[in-house]
Amino acid sequence: MGKRRLVRAPSGKENQKAKSRWTTWAWVGGSAALIGVIIAIVMMQTGTKAAPGAAAIARIGRPAPDFTLRLLNGQSVSLASLKGKPVLVNFWHSS
Repeated sequence: MGKRRLVRAPSGKENQKAKSRWTTWAWVGGSAALIGVIIAIVMMQTGTKAAPGAAAIARIGRPAPDFTLRLLNGQSVSLASLKGKPVLVNFWHSS
């Protein structure tokens, strides 16, 4: 049989050092995640500006401001005329 090596148990200082490293990385990761969330919130708020001269601004949880659209057949329809009916509004743009 070969020689056997005795492995000593980690000392209290080594355990404390490992815990300290883990805690440091946990704080760094948490801080990075928090900074990312703050940046995302700021970007979403600055990206939702209303068109110049808009009389009413739509807000989540509030009724949409009234508007009128011209249909393809020349007639027009307003949002107020559709009150009480389900409405899907899809604004899109192509260039």
